[in-house]
Amino acid sequence: MRMLREIFHSLQMLGSVIGAGFRGVVTIMAFTEGGLMRQFYLSRRIIALSCVVLIGLTVGSTVTLLNLVQGQYYLTRVKYLERENRAMTSLLQGQAEQLSKLKVEMAKLKEFEESVRQVAGLSVASELQTGEPAPASGRGPSRGRQP
Repeated sequence: MRMLREIFHSLQMLGSVIGAGFRGVVTIMAFTEGGLMRQFYLSRRIIALSCVVLIGLTVGSTVTLLNLVQGQYYLTRVKYLERENRAMTSLLQGQAEQLSKLKVEMAKLKEFEESVRQVAGLSVASELQTGEPAPASGRGPSRGRQP
């Protein structure tokens, strides 16, 4: 609570100094530890210039802080996406290996089918092998009107 009062008092003093600065010359009295008093005179231009610089520094600091926070967010997001990309790449490589194994297995099955057909005395190239594959729905291809 005391700290809030001090901040409020400081802001009030700053406001009075700025307000007085626009009326003319501002006199600042400073007391040393030895009890001596020193007076400083500041013109309205110096106070206005100081306020502009202070506002500029505040805005610049705020923008820099926001850019830092945004950069940290994007950096975290990129790291997450890189991890996910590596996981998906390894999964895709596993799928590719499985696909190559299935192709080898299909070749073996075709060879086995040919040997079974030869043993059974059937022709090697049957109607099923040369025709179009049936769709997954189980229905044959639709034959509309042909010109």
